[in-house]
Amino acid sequence: MAFLTKPFACAAFALGGLLAAPVSAEDAPAPPYLMTEANTVTIAVSWTADSLEGLLPEGVLPADDLSGGLNVYDAEGGYGLTPYSAAYAYVNVKGWNSSNGAPARFILGGWYGPDAKVAKAMQENFFSDVQTGDASQSEDGDTWTGMGGDGTGEIKLVVKPGTECIAAAGTLNYVGDAGGGQGYDLLKIPFAGDFCAAEPVSVEISGTGALAQIKVDKMLGGGRLRDGTFAFTK
Repeated sequence: MAFLTKPFACAAFALGGLLAAPVSAEDAPAPPYLMTEANTVTIAVSWTADSLEGLLPEGVLPADDLSGGLNVYDAEGGYGLTPYSAAYAYVNVKGWNSSNGAPARFILGGWYGPDAKVAKAMQENFFSDVQTGDASQSEDGDTWTGMGGDGTGEIKLVVKPGTECIAAAGTLNYVGDAGGGQGYDLLKIPFAGDFCAAEPVSVEISGTGALAQIKVDKMLGGGRLRDGTFAFTK
């Protein structure tokens, strides 16, 4: 049997849960979660007004400009959920702005996975209406594509990446509806990474529920966040 030396034993005590017994295959540990080595392709959009009707819970109002967006990303390192990938659509909403003034977001639908415990953690801890699925990214000539889904629907984003990137950091809030009159919860995300602006080329959305209803009015901008680090906190 191997024994820990005193220095290593002290380090193990300091790291705590990192050396704890693993959770079951069916469940993720409780948040907070840390994501590292993350890469995201994103397109900001405005939604048509009629396509948002009935999709937001009572008391949650879309931003006046009906802005929002779509993200496809993967995260390889971290703690709690990783590695996993995701693809989802969101609308900016009034109130609950983040600490740096960014508007809060409400997830309209999407997929997290491919392990079912990732989507389950998002549903149960942050009341996000997402399902189990998978996502990937690829390069083809001068375009970059992010796509994800579950076989019954898909989000596909295509952008033309630029050559200039800047260090970016900030915080984002996502509003979750607990339902049953229990009020709202916030998923708080501090993040950092290299943001590279990109020209949006196309957005394709299919699926059920909100994803079958929402329609893009305009594409407002695009980009990629590379080598990102972020956390999911409450």
